[in-house]
Amino acid sequence: MALPLVVDCSAVIPWFLEDEANTWSERLLSDLSAYSLQAPALWHLEFPNVLLTAERRGRISADTRLGLLARAARLPVNTDTRVIPLVEISRMAIAYDLTTYAAAYLELAVRLACTLATQDKALIRAAAKCGVAVTSP
Repeated sequence: MALPLVVDCSAVIPWFLEDEANTWSERLLSDLSAYSLQAPALWHLEFPNVLLTAERRGRISADTRLGLLARAARLPVNTDTRVIPLVEISRMAIAYDLTTYAAAYLELAVRLACTLATQDKALIRAAAKCGVAVTSP
């Protein structure tokens, strides 16, 4: 049975932007079949925004961005449908010195009691404080 793994954009984007790939991200990708990828609904806004920013900065073309989005749409990411109450996510962000976006990933990992895959240093620190296991470079 696949292990649940909450993935944020910093964990997934290296699979699509070659200049961000590293040993850790490549290993995570090669072990993908061992995991059931989980993400908050926010992921579906954040991921394309990262690619759009890369396009605007001249790192990739519009055609490349569209192709990468088509590839990403085939990723086996299970989207969490829980709407986190505004006060709850705000409290978590304040408590762990995170953005509310990062707190959404942490909240999901806490709720699912599973590992979080991220390269975000603030999120790694917050996860440690919450007792959430992390995989990171």
